Amino acid sequence: MTYRLIRYALLILVLAPWLSCDDLKEPVPTAHSPVPPPPPSQFDITGHWQASSDQGRSIAFDVTESGQVINGRINLHHDCNTGRWRVTLDNFEAQIVDESFLATYNWKNDENGIIREGTMTVSGRFESNRLVKGAFINSVNDVRNNDQPTGEVCPAVEGTFEGNKQ
Repeated sequence: MTYRLIRYALLILVLAPWLSCDDLKEPVPTAHSPVPPPPPSQFDITGHWQASSDQGRSIAFDVTESGQVINGRINLHHDCNTGRWRVTLDNFEAQIVDESFLATYNWKNDENGIIREGTMTVSGRFESNRLVKGAFINSVNDVRNNDQPTGEVCPAVEGTFEGNKQ
């Protein structure tokens, strides 16, 4: 009997470096896959969209299959103290959630040495497979020429738009 105990003890000592407590445990159950997020819209909105604003200016963007607004372009004008300033602001992007999107971004425009900087917010809601309605607000925060303020003042512009899938 003592011989057997010694033999088992030696066997355990020989195998101990290759075994760990984790080898003797049952595997931990894996978590279930997370529930996938809902689609960005119940409508088929993938494609190119064009709209017209209440300023009579155009807005365009694309919607990807993954629910991203990309290649956004908005044309607008400000009635500044020096006259009407027309601008095209490109490349707004946003994630679509529950048929809606919202993008806020800073922009900079250099026009013949006059540098304007501001902030644009644009939002939209897809009303169906073919109709989008939205709004925008744009502010000009700084106007400079050769790094000097020009004195030009451009009040913020608010507008709405409505458009269709092309």
